[in-house]
Amino acid sequence: MNQTDMPREIDNLKRFLIFRLVVVMLFILISESLINIVFGQFALPRINSYFGTHFDWGAQSFDMNLINFSRIAAYVIFTGLSRRLPMAASHAISLFLQRYILGNMQQITAVSGVQRVFFLVLLFVILCTYLLPYVVGILYYSGVVVQKMEEIREYDRKQREEFTKRRNLLLSDITHDLKTPITTMAGYAQALNDGMVTDPVKQKKYLESIHRKSLEMSELITLLFHYVKMDSEGFALKMERANLSGILLQIAAGAYTDMEEAGMELDVDIPEEAIYAQLDKAQFTRAVTNLVSNAIRHTEKGTSVKISMTEEISYWTIRVMDTGVAIEESMLKTIFDPFVMGDESRNRRGGSGLGLSVTKKIIDMHGGKIYVEQPTESPYTKAFTIQIPKEVDYEYKNNESQVQ
Repeated sequence: MNQTDMPREIDNLKRFLIFRLVVVMLFILISESLINIVFGQFALPRINSYFGTHFDWGAQSFDMNLINFSRIAAYVIFTGLSRRLPMAASHAISLFLQRYILGNMQQITAVSGVQRVFFLVLLFVILCTYLLPYVVGILYYSGVVVQKMEEIREYDRKQREEFTKRRNLLLSDITHDLKTPITTMAGYAQALNDGMVTDPVKQKKYLESIHRKSLEMSELITLLFHYVKMDSEGFALKMERANLSGILLQIAAGAYTDMEEAGMELDVDIPEEAIYAQLDKAQFTRAVTNLVSNAIRHTEKGTSVKISMTEEISYWTIRVMDTGVAIEESMLKTIFDPFVMGDESRNRRGGSGLGLSVTKKIIDMHGGKIYVEQPTESPYTKAFTIQIPKEVDYEYKNNESQVQ
């Protein structure tokens, strides 16, 4: 469960527990009504007939019946105890019972001693029956909560195991991606140092290769730094009101040279008027630039790339499209995971797969979404699509969270 999924999971848990609580309350309410009907129409008339009492508890509320049962039970118990106490204590208990416990229930005094014991047992059974819906409701709701907590613990345990596995895989892939250029650079440097390469053209070629490999390593380390930093405690975006269309136009302008060198065409469909959104300009620029760089690196010469921006009801949609080879269906579910590219692909075209992972983290932290559209608008074969909330939506969510 990533950081963006956590609030949604918490909301789902709240709804689940509230729904179960409502079910328990309805069960108790219905049970109270049924118990009152049964005792009022069947049990209590027979009790009155047997003991010669005239209680009319069937017409009273559930709470009042519980109180009356408790008062009578207390009277019977304390009356029995008072007979074994000294005269003064017995007299004090009698006054207490008459004033605070018995009240207008003098008719119970006509019940004999043996009947009182039986009456006490009967009251206990009735009291347990009245309390039974509460006990069942509490046990059921407690069981639901415990079961849900166990599911959460099990899910957390699996998440930790998955995190450990992914971390080990990440370290393994980093080692591979760093070891390959280091080995190449070390071999070329050793050959130059030993004087094995005397041709100036080859020497220049070796030096250019060393320089290129060092840049690749620097790029990988930079991406890894940003990837780890965004998972670090205390990291937060520096949100501000920024010109979204202006940022995209700057990214497109900066990509023209790289596109020309790669033999590609760039099409831009971005509104020229200022369109504002709440963004971390540096991080958002990095996210979109990663998508453009990904299109340049992983598509062939002659490919067309398009950067577009359209308006929806509550968000802005940004697409980076190209006419290159479509992404395999098996890779779409993990395309934004780090190092999902096969080793052969990385060796052939360069790149680590970290760029897309960094991009997704940035977009998620902006409260947006990123996904792959395949197919997309003709003639393009695929599009990396970003949805960024409009400024009003962001402000509303901020105000709402502050009120809460």
